[in-house]
Amino acid sequence: MNKPQYTDKWDVIIEGGKVTDFDDKYRIGWFEFSEPLQPGETRTGQLIAHRVHQGFTDGSNDFELVENGTFINNYSLFPIFGYQSSSQLQDRHERRKRDLDPVKRANKLEDDNFYNESFFGKGVGFIDFEATISTVEDQFAIAPGYLQSEKVENGRRTFHYKMDAPIVNFYSIMSSKLIDKKTQYKGIDIEIYYHETHAMNVDRMIESVKDSIDYFTEQFGPYQHKQMRIIEFPGYRSFAQSFANTVPYSEQIGFITDLRDPENIDPVYYITAHEVAHQWWGHQVGAANVQGSAIISESLSQYASLMVMEKKYGPEKIRKFLKYELDRYLRGRSVEIIEEMPLMRSENQPYIHYRKGSVVMMSLKDRLGEQRLNKALADFLKHYKYQSSPYPTTIDLLTYIKQDTDESEQAFISNLFEHITLYDIKTTKVDVTDRDDGQFDIAITIDASLKRSDGQGLETDEPFVDMIDIGLFSDDPEDLSAENFVQYLEKHQIKTGENVIHLTVKEKPKYVGVDPFVKLIDRDSADNIYRL
Repeated sequence: MNKPQYTDKWDVIIEGGKVTDFDDKYRIGWFEFSEPLQPGETRTGQLIAHRVHQGFTDGSNDFELVENGTFINNYSLFPIFGYQSSSQLQDRHERRKRDLDPVKRANKLEDDNFYNESFFGKGVGFIDFEATISTVEDQFAIAPGYLQSEKVENGRRTFHYKMDAPIVNFYSIMSSKLIDKKTQYKGIDIEIYYHETHAMNVDRMIESVKDSIDYFTEQFGPYQHKQMRIIEFPGYRSFAQSFANTVPYSEQIGFITDLRDPENIDPVYYITAHEVAHQWWGHQVGAANVQGSAIISESLSQYASLMVMEKKYGPEKIRKFLKYELDRYLRGRSVEIIEEMPLMRSENQPYIHYRKGSVVMMSLKDRLGEQRLNKALADFLKHYKYQSSPYPTTIDLLTYIKQDTDESEQAFISNLFEHITLYDIKTTKVDVTDRDDGQFDIAITIDASLKRSDGQGLETDEPFVDMIDIGLFSDDPEDLSAENFVQYLEKHQIKTGENVIHLTVKEKPKYVGVDPFVKLIDRDSADNIYRL
């Protein structure tokens, strides 16, 4: 079982058994039943844990338990039952020295022995949740659920929370001295808790929550809670995390982020939308503990939040974000030490399920259309909502995405999900000729190829013919401050080899490009745009 460094004492109390053979070094105990637990039998019990600081350390500081801004989850606090693969020796060379097999990153996608097991691990299914939390008198404590009562006794403030819908058995416990801003939107209480001097981005978070709830409800189905809370925690850790109706959010990436730079694509709005999206993708529909599990939770949340961004800022503004995601994917695959997997088989590889997933899902939206894709996702969610017998896999997801698609669309989907496919498309030359009637003839030369890679990076050429965007622009598409710069944007047939596209337009462009808005996994998107 995983144990935090600063645990002083713990115990597991279940009727008919006790902890035996405790190992102090690895903090592992064996729980033995004197009265065997029968199949299907249920017994209640207690998990007891003390997490304390004793003096100072010269490293490995405990940033989960702090004076103001404690944020801890149940797996960092309580004993965990069963074998914990995360505690295995990870170093490949050390394992080889000890004649150990390489660490398995994920169970095979087709292994249905793990279809009834959540990607969180054994025993992490959907649960009913209720919690009573006590803290010092001048702080408030918060956990998923709705506040049932609050009282002060003997210098301690105690809160009672209860949830009215199933939640994943993964929850946060927080205690802080913060102020709040609350508003109600379409029957949902939106609450932001923040340090009194960190109010600068609170309204942006509220705006993102509202826009996200609107879009996700309309496109995927209703929000399952009556409340959405965002709670600031100290910048010792830089992430946000979505629990049921509760999003702990680091000051470092949200509350004190400077949004005045016009070249930034509003990270606060985006991160908030992503974490709200997890209330659908991860908290309403889970995933089986096999390859590709993070596609269902993370890639779909990436897509959902990008659509909220696109509705607010327009598709042209999303280009910079997608180029960043594409570049991070390409960088990640260049340092892969085991094996790159196709998207649907991603094995805890963030450069795939986050970075590549963003580009792939937006490519899919471009090909199928927003409404077709969203209907497929909504149908998928409706079928697997709160389902754990079995949990869905990416095989199930693709079944819904491929519904009502033709042969060419299915081939495109297969390239995105089932293979490691890389386009190499380059604008090599642009000739502009002035016409007597005041218009301009544009001849655009494009070199194109499609490569399929194996997990070690060995590539083979694949012939292709596809419809790909050609764009003409009055300003640099990279410039986020540019407005109304798209002069022409249409799909043209591009095939393997050299292509020449002829256009006649009324305005002379300054920039010309193929796939200018990063809708394909292109190994070098920097050479797509040609400056005249």
